[in-house]
Amino acid sequence: MTTAISPIRLGFFTRLLDQANAAERYRLAIEQVGHAENCGFDSAWIAQHHFQEDEGGLPAFVFLSQSRHGRPASASGPASSRCRSSWRWVAEDAAVLDLMCGGRLEVGIGPGGNLSAYRAFDLDSDARTKLLVRHHRVLIDAWAGRPPPGGDRLYPPNPSLVDRVSQATFNVDGARRAGAAGDGLMLSRTQPRPAGKPDLSLSDIQNPMPEAAYGHCHPPHRHDHPRRPGPGSSCRLEIF
Repeated sequence: MTTAISPIRLGFFTRLLDQANAAERYRLAIEQVGHAENCGFDSAWIAQHHFQEDEGGLPAFVFLSQSRHGRPASASGPASSRCRSSWRWVAEDAAVLDLMCGGRLEVGIGPGGNLSAYRAFDLDSDARTKLLVRHHRVLIDAWAGRPPPGGDRLYPPNPSLVDRVSQATFNVDGARRAGAAGDGLMLSRTQPRPAGKPDLSLSDIQNPMPEAAYGHCHPPHRHDHPRRPGPGSSCRLEIF
């Protein structure tokens, strides 16, 4: 028996770091996304960071709503993992944007690296992993149409978004959480080195992560809600 293998897709990732004012940054980034599509890229990933201009501070969903190119994707740190209202700031915006762009949106979440943003949102940066897990569950439940405490449901529900979530991580534990949730895995070429091992290669650090997440990869299960998590339920790997 032959097992189908998902085709490799090439994505374009950017943070908005041009030395220009905000309006010019946004204009240039939209041009970059269009140019990437013309070069054959399958998706456009935009980093979302709050407050910090030097980190490309940007409300990514607002920006992506202006993009008409490729497959829009938001690699979100703070907004997806630690904002006070995951329902309002992420679940609703993502559900509406995805419908407006014809079901092309992909969402990446992670704990983020700007610890001062936690203080701005009155949250504890030492609990960022716990917050990520909790808000991830909120997003999945919202998109799948399950009610929050109080009984209301997200409008519009968007169950297909559940299968288009990836988690960013720098460690094996984070990779294992992504695989257990049935999410894609996002790795970065800016991976920090462990203390005392500044010369450790990127492959030595990251090669164990996909294996921890998925084991031996199998085709993802689509439109099966609630999802069947666990190693092998998904094999979507993004490397930036």
